[in-house]
Amino acid sequence: MHEFLLILLVVVGFMTFIPVVNLFKSSREAKYRCLKLLMLTTFIWTVLIFIERISSVPFVVYHAHLLGYPMKFMVMVFSLCTIYDYVEEKLPKAILIALMMLGIVEVILAFTNNLYPWFVRLSLEEMTVFSDLYFADKGPLYLYHLIFSYAVMVYAIIALFYYVMKKKDTIRSYEAVTKTIIIAVIVVLALNFIDLLFIDTDIDLTYVSLAFGTFILYRVIYTNDMIFNLLTSGRGKILSNMRELYILTDSDKRIVEFSELLTTKYGVKPTDYVGKKLDFLYEGLKDQIVFYRNYEVDVEVAQNKDHYHVRERKFYIQKNHYGYMILLYDETQVFKLLRELNQLSNFDAMTGLNNRNYIENKLKVYNNQPNLGAISLDLNGLKVNNDYLGHERGDFLLKAVSSKIKQVMSTLEKKEIARIGGDEFLILIPNTSESKLIEIKDHILSICENTNIMDKISVSIGLAFDSSGDQLIYDLIKKADESMYQMKNETSTEYTKAIIDFVKKKAEFIR
Repeated sequence: MHEFLLILLVVVGFMTFIPVVNLFKSSREAKYRCLKLLMLTTFIWTVLIFIERISSVPFVVYHAHLLGYPMKFMVMVFSLCTIYDYVEEKLPKAILIALMMLGIVEVILAFTNNLYPWFVRLSLEEMTVFSDLYFADKGPLYLYHLIFSYAVMVYAIIALFYYVMKKKDTIRSYEAVTKTIIIAVIVVLALNFIDLLFIDTDIDLTYVSLAFGTFILYRVIYTNDMIFNLLTSGRGKILSNMRELYILTDSDKRIVEFSELLTTKYGVKPTDYVGKKLDFLYEGLKDQIVFYRNYEVDVEVAQNKDHYHVRERKFYIQKNHYGYMILLYDETQVFKLLRELNQLSNFDAMTGLNNRNYIENKLKVYNNQPNLGAISLDLNGLKVNNDYLGHERGDFLLKAVSSKIKQVMSTLEKKEIARIGGDEFLILIPNTSESKLIEIKDHILSICENTNIMDKISVSIGLAFDSSGDQLIYDLIKKADESMYQMKNETSTEYTKAIIDFVKKKAEFIR
């Protein structure tokens, strides 16, 4: 029996070494703060256990054994803290400070046990071999030490049950993991009571049971964590070096990790989003980023934002443990090119207005729309200006009349303005009135008029209005064109003659 327990001691001792190595390889100190302290304390206790068995220095053996008492208490404390981290709660600061103070007191009592037999009624001078410490009578504070230690463990179990029931739908770990932790804690308590009541040996079964229990905590909380799996498998390094941004979530789409680039580029803090739903992150970034799954984004609305194409993949850690990897492909440059193409296909470079292609795609919306006004505008004398004064003069007139139209229409929130031909312009105004159309026409004619022929902009304007919504948009535009041509017959010939007379007088023929 003794040989079996000795082998068990060695195996458990080796088990405490593995978590320390793996935990401190990870940079995620805040996430596993209590678990790291728990595993480190257990490992230190392991070292003390083996020192007391192999050292030949009585002073070292004696105090290595006595320090096992505060180590046991601190293992209980850090187990409680780890469970609070597991259920995503904070251990009350007052309780943590009180427990840490008790731990410090136990360390002091352990170092002074040779003078005052607090835990063991055996002095350093009375000890001949390390096993004497196991069979010696217990001191007056030993019972209190046990009460405090197991009270902390019971409190940890109660807290675990309470928060699991309270937050069963939000805790990011799994139900099976919770059951494993509960079973492990019960096994630890059972082995401790067996050690106290039935087995008399120089092997500390309390240490064996607690070391085993802490290893189970490590397994279910740390190695089953999807991020740890990514890091230890080497995929975490691949993700951190990827050009694409990434987000990792659990099966409930709660964020557990995202690319550092989201922090450096967009100021997203992990503390604000880890544990929250993925949609919460999307909402937080909506002013900076457009997320999409298909190329159906309004480039006009989103032109000042970055654009990311979202691709989602499900991945498994174990049989029933899975999460989601969301890769974000930066398509901002693609959308920049799309905007440029949009400008080329829908906007007139000369005037900055929409072009015929743009307005043609919009016309169907205005079919049978009541209170819709159409204004057809034509620039008079464009050809004669080009022929006698050069194309620069024609370009000037096109830009000038476009500027005047924008100026007059700037007070209207809803309107469509387009250059639909060389010298032709179309304006559509929803929710308007016939009197408003006349007002707009008069305003344009007024600001285009000038006594100086070189500053004058001659235009012909036709109006059409549909109050009832009985007309198709093309019919309405046709009526506006007819009205415009009636005016053009009266104004264009006069303006053309005035330009020719001006050129003859100045003898400025170009060709």
